[in-house]
Amino acid sequence: MSSSSLHRLLYPGLLLFGMSLPLSKSASNILLVALYLVALVGAFYNKEFRDDLMRSCRQPLTAALALFSLIAYIGIIHTENYADGFSIANKFVSLPAIYFLVSVLLQSDRSEDAGARKAEFLLFAFLVGLSALNLFGLMTFLGVLGDGKYVVPLAPLGMHHIWFSNVNALGIYTAVAFLLFTRYGTSARGRTAFGSCLLLSACCILLSTSRTAWFSLAVTALVLAAVSIKNKKTVVLVVLLSVLAFASMYRFFPLVHDRVNLISEDIALYADNKKAESSIGGRILMWRAAWRMFEWHPYIGVGTGDFQRTMKVFRRSRLVPFYLLAFNQPHNMYLFSMATNGIAGLTALLYIFYRSLRSSAPIIRSDGAGKLFAFLAMATAVHFMVAGFMDSFFNIQVLRFSFAFIMGVCIRSSANCAGPAAPPRCPPP
Repeated sequence: MSSSSLHRLLYPGLLLFGMSLPLSKSASNILLVALYLVALVGAFYNKEFRDDLMRSCRQPLTAALALFSLIAYIGIIHTENYADGFSIANKFVSLPAIYFLVSVLLQSDRSEDAGARKAEFLLFAFLVGLSALNLFGLMTFLGVLGDGKYVVPLAPLGMHHIWFSNVNALGIYTAVAFLLFTRYGTSARGRTAFGSCLLLSACCILLSTSRTAWFSLAVTALVLAAVSIKNKKTVVLVVLLSVLAFASMYRFFPLVHDRVNLISEDIALYADNKKAESSIGGRILMWRAAWRMFEWHPYIGVGTGDFQRTMKVFRRSRLVPFYLLAFNQPHNMYLFSMATNGIAGLTALLYIFYRSLRSSAPIIRSDGAGKLFAFLAMATAVHFMVAGFMDSFFNIQVLRFSFAFIMGVCIRSSANCAGPAAPPRCPPP
């Protein structure tokens, strides 16, 4: 079997993997293992395929994602709860595993044009899976399926509503990128298809009632507008229109109005009684606890698996209320890395975002090709950076897998860095 035949064999599996990401944790895990097994067996028996893979191994985010995972494993050495430590580190290793698999298989395709088309179809497969999830959720909300008629927050197939809303934010960025930077945005059929995906995701984000997704989506949109639009007057106009749109939603949508007003109510409750249970108050208490862990061990943290164990120590000292023991992370990506792996963990986390932005931002500012992938990569990175202040997204499989998959499709290098998905110059890995 030739190298091209192996690529044709693996590509449908990648399509199914992308489609399964929003729909099923089990299916995506099984497909990931199956793809790796086929790729490894093919590389072992086929020299041409093995050479193609080796030639494509140097990818922009491989080192950053691998470093983040490695530090998590090193943090197990000084942890007291080895089971939790390995559980968390094994989650993080899926980041470099998925990114490496997707980016290398796409980049090792000998035809760069074919690789770019395949990358577009992988993103489309992700949108198809997400749209299926959204249709199921909306039919449940409307009472067509199940017994959840008009129940909010919307959380189909048992997915947490915050995870559901933020994976839909990735769907919005993907649909917008296709509409703005591909031939599909110039055809009536393409505008209908991707516009429908965008509308579905927007409705589901609204019904999910996740303020994390709402805020992160707003900030990401403004950042992308500031980076991609060269005319400053146009940027100011976009900002003003965005503020007007968000103010109108607050004024005319009771769902948005109530959720936003709940923030001030939670803060007032926390000021009155710091141990009272509330969304904002609980987060503040967990952030303070995580910061205290970091102060105890600023360089290497308390250990990859010792966040919950340390929270129990704090509870025995009456430093945190009992209800916080149910959480295995402080709802802050940065503080979780600082608490469990210290400065080393935070540096590795920030390095992932630095590499992502460095690989995508120059393309958006340029007049060259590849803006579809650069726009989506930058949107995904900025969204995770902003939402990371309110949740630990890399601890959540659907978001972690989606991040690695999208980055694997969008941020790839090539031999001459001239392909449509490549940055304008070859960055070091």
